[in-house]
Formats: sequence, C-alpha cells, structure tokens
Amino acid sequence: MIAATSNRSMTLLGGTSKRLFTVGGGSKQGSSNLKSLQSGSKVPLSLSQLKYFSSNNGDNRRHPNDGPLDHSYYQSDDRFKDSKPTVAYAKGMPRSFSAMRHEQILQLCVEGSHQARREALVRNVMTVDNVEHDDAAKVVSKISEENRSHMYLEYLPYHTGIATAGIFGAVSFPMVFQKETVLWFNDKFVTAEVPEIADLETILEVGSFSWSWMEPIIGQASFIFLVLQFVRSQAINLGLKPYGHKILGVRSKRIRKKYPQYEPIFLEWFSESDALYGKQKN
Repeated sequence: MIAATSNRSMTLLGGTSKRLFTVGGGSKQGSSNLKSLQSGSKVPLSLSQLKYFSSNNGDNRRHPNDGPLDHSYYQSDDRFKDSKPTVAYAKGMPRSFSAMRHEQILQLCVEGSHQARREALVRNVMTVDNVEHDDAAKVVSKISEENRSHMYLEYLPYHTGIATAGIFGAVSFPMVFQKETVLWFNDKFVTAEVPEIADLETILEVGSFSWSWMEPIIGQASFIFLVLQFVRSQAINLGLKPYGHKILGVRSKRIRKKYPQYEPIFLEWFSESDALYGKQKN
C-alpha cells in the first residue's frame, strides 16, 4: 500500500516493514511519480529516487535503525544478535520510571500503572513550578496525603462488608457442625425434633441434622448476593456508577479543585489509581 502526504512525502508499507521516502527534487519524473502515486497506480522507483526516513533525523542520540514510531526496523539492527539483545543495549534499559521517556510513561498511565501516573504528575509539577525532580516529588507526596485524607471514611463500607462477611463465614461452621451450638440454636429458634444421641455422634451427623434449616438460610443469602451482582453489572452497562467509581470521581474532583495549576488529567489519573493499602510509593 502506498500513501501520499501534502509535503510530497510518501509512505510505503509492505508486510511487517515500514519505509518512508520522498520523491527527489522538482524533476518532471518526481512530479509524474507523485501524480501516479496519488492516483493509486504502480510506479517503478529506483533507490536513487528514495530517501529513507529514520527517527535519527540528525540526532545522534537516537539509533539510526529506529522506525518513525519505533515499532519495527527495516534494516539490520546491531542492537540485537541472534534475535537477542546485546549486552550494550541491555545496559541502556531504564531501571526506574523516572528514567523512562514521556511516551513510555503516558502509555503506562493509560494502562493503569500508579507509579507511571505518579511520574507523569511529577513531571507536570516540574513544568508548572519550574523545579527539579526531587522537589516536584515532594509536592506530589503532599498531593498524595491530601488525596488519602478521607480514604478511611470513604472506604468504611468496604471495611464493614469485609468484617461482616468474615464473621458470618466463621460462624457458619459451628452453626452447622458443632453439636452444642446446633442444639442451642434449635432450642431457641427452630424447635425441630432432635434425633437420638447415637445419631449425633459425628460432625457429619450433626451437619445432616442442622442442614434442614441452615440450607434455606445459606441458599437464600447466596441468591441475594447473586442478584445484587447482576444488578451491579447491568447498572454499569447503563453507565451508572457504583459506589466505588463514584468515590473515585469525587476524590479526583476534590484534588483538581485544590490544585488547579496542574494538568487535570494527570491529577485525575494519580488520584484514582492511588490506594489505601498496597505498595504504592508516594
């Protein structure tokens, strides 16, 4: 496939390779080739008429074999040997987020990396406040403290849910298999006929007795949670935000309002990916 641009630059795409070239000079042959390319016809082009493009572009700090988007290579690449990176090339790999280029940081931001989003915000603070990286990192740490200031209150329903589920899960075992607990619950709330003592000698026999009333309770509770999960899924399909998403929006809006001088998208990314627990380096 061949495409033409307004500045008479041509793009030749074939298979997995990508080559950019310009038709030479203002010659008649070049003009004729340009018209033929725009009309979609095949044009025989010699190598003398093509000027291959490289992201080097006069900048010796970049590798001359890089394509325009660094996606592939169109000639031999001395950074790889037998389809493996060389030692020299491996030594140049970034070892931290701060050593990465802007494009890499932004790509990781879109993918949800909190450390990348933090680094993007640090660089935005450097730009706005005209300060070095270390000073900007301190500002971002203050932003993080502000972002987390209401997290415990916002996440109270989650803590309550975890504690409640854990308690009910732990209590369910003695309610089903522990003889004394089963007999007490039956006497207080069920009043079912108690089997012979010989039929309650093992925990499985006790469970068989208690299951006659525990099964409807556990089954109904499970069905309720299944229905709630279905409702939540359909609400998201309709564009309705559940509690967690709503909290993230409120939090990021508060941070953007408090720090209006910084880029809103970077503040939003950083705020929403920050977590109360976990290894979040702030």
